[in-house]
Amino acid sequence: MQGVMGVYAREDVGRKSLYTLYGVQHRGQESAGVAAAGDRSLRVWNGAGLVSRVLDERFVSFSHPDDYVVVGSASGESVATDIPPRVLDIERYKIALTLDGFIPKKLEQSNEKAFLDVLETKLKGTSIIPALRETMWSLPTAYYSLLAVVLDKKEERSTLIAARDPRGVRPLHVARSKTKLFVASESAPIDVLEGMGEAFDDRRDVVPGSMIYINSEGIREEQVIEPRPAHCAFEWVYFGRPDSVMEGKSVHVARKNLGHALVKTHELVKQYGVEKGRRDDLAVIPVPDSGRSVCTGVAEGLNIQADEGIIKNAYLGRTYLIYDPAFRKTASDLKHNVIRATVAGKKVAICDDSIVRGTVSESVAKSLRKAGATEVDFLVSYAPIFYPCFSDPADKPLAAKPFKGKSIEEIGCLVAEGLPSIDHVLYNTPENVVDSIGLPLGKICTFCITGVDPFKKS
Repeated sequence: MQGVMGVYAREDVGRKSLYTLYGVQHRGQESAGVAAAGDRSLRVWNGAGLVSRVLDERFVSFSHPDDYVVVGSASGESVATDIPPRVLDIERYKIALTLDGFIPKKLEQSNEKAFLDVLETKLKGTSIIPALRETMWSLPTAYYSLLAVVLDKKEERSTLIAARDPRGVRPLHVARSKTKLFVASESAPIDVLEGMGEAFDDRRDVVPGSMIYINSEGIREEQVIEPRPAHCAFEWVYFGRPDSVMEGKSVHVARKNLGHALVKTHELVKQYGVEKGRRDDLAVIPVPDSGRSVCTGVAEGLNIQADEGIIKNAYLGRTYLIYDPAFRKTASDLKHNVIRATVAGKKVAICDDSIVRGTVSESVAKSLRKAGATEVDFLVSYAPIFYPCFSDPADKPLAAKPFKGKSIEEIGCLVAEGLPSIDHVLYNTPENVVDSIGLPLGKICTFCITGVDPFKKS
């Protein structure tokens, strides 16, 4: 997973693109990079680390004053030799491309390299837009939100291109006026830019299967492939910023809805004995940050006040992205610290977005126990995860996978048995997830929790 952005503007493009890239940093924290172009040059800056380390204001200073197109990404990949944007330099074109998604490929290739390999073959004998159409048609099992800057050496003109696969698995938001175009993985970075004075005539999600491009001749948009939406449900549960709106649905509201669904599904008002209001020996707290909105929903459903019990060290990145179990546990231990005054002597209901492997959940619960919690319930906004995503390793360990076919109550009990610091694990149902997001079931990808593969739909 990574955050992508693209900016076409005739004034101060370096600073505007840097601010946009900061806004997608949460989607990738291992590396960052940008490609900037004008009519005669295209250059790349990238490196390992956060945006502020790799680029900062130095990129603004180093940008050529004639640059007016920038694409960039904040990546979850830590391969120092292949940090996007990836560049293809051929006779007529120099292309810098970055994408958030998955292109079926050889293991040693990046997604960008795999896409560019196909694009290069399609460019033989034709120009960039027809070649990109052909590339999109030829990748039926790929999903991507893609940004590219194309320097046409023959015409001495640069073009910003945004494209999205027909299922729209990954989000992509666009804001435009007659002379400028801003594209980002989510809407929140564009909100921030508007708050800083940037003005747009139109803002919306990029239509799945479409392509938008802008150069000195103006903005064009075309529907390359018929949309067949299958938006990733996990975007609303975990990946997205709570201040983002995706496909017209607020991430924050969806997470609050998931909290309400947990209360109703597991009859928590009765189970926690709060029919008459506050219970002094109960603490309802979130795992920051993606558990906060869920916790708000749980507290609203229980008609009690939530509290803060876990403080997160924001500089350790997302432990979800770490595959080594020992390192993941250490990172989690370093990342979370408990407010003892909140949890000591109390039953703790802690709200989180999901349990994938269970390593982080057990680490957090163990810390709560050490701080004096008498019981620990894990309230999970997502449903049990049985299948790794298409882009994840097939042998990825999943805490709930061995219990597929059982009820969510049984699965919660069995998962809790393997996590000694946790008394109860309470999941949402797949139906709750879909209802909480608010989009029709046929427009959401729930593969990881249902096994329904959107790529096999007729």
